[in-house]
Amino acid sequence: MKPAGLTSSLSKTLLLITTSLLSGAATVAFANDTETASPSTTDQAASYYTVACEESGGKTVCKVDKKTYIGWRTYHAVCHVCHAQDAVGSTFAPSLVERLKVIDEERFMDVLENGYSGQIGVMPGWKDNPNVNKKYNELYGYLKARADGALPPGRPKKLP
Repeated sequence: MKPAGLTSSLSKTLLLITTSLLSGAATVAFANDTETASPSTTDQAASYYTVACEESGGKTVCKVDKKTYIGWRTYHAVCHVCHAQDAVGSTFAPSLVERLKVIDEERFMDVLENGYSGQIGVMPGWKDNPNVNKKYNELYGYLKARADGALPPGRPKKLP
C-alpha cells in the first residue's frame, strides 16, 4: 500500500534510511535519483574487495579480506537495524544491495558523509560518528560485494 500522496510518477523514487544509534533517532530519506554507476566505476569497485567462496557440505562458505570483513562488521553494528541483515532491506528501509546497483561510489560517499534531505524525511550524515566515519571505504566494499553478487548473504569468514 502506498502512503498518501505518492503516485505512480514517483515509482523511481528510491528510499535511503539509516538510524542514528548515538541519538536514538531513526530517520528516513527519499531520493529521486536517476543516476547509474558507470561500467568503469563498477570495475574499479569490484577490484576493491577479495571474496573467495567454495562449496562445503552443500553450503557456500565465503572468505573475505580484512577490509571487507570490517565493512560487514560495521554494517551489522550500525546499518542492519533499518536495512535488515545482509542489506536486503526491510518494510521501511530499502535494500542497499539493490541501491548500490544504481548509484556510484561518489554518490554513496556523499550521502553517507553529509546526509540527505528528501520529500519525506532526512538521512543524517555520519561524518561525526567515529563508529562509521572512519570505515566508509570498508562499508562500501562490503555493500558493493553484496550488490555485485560476489558475496552471498551470511557472515563471511576472514581470509588469512
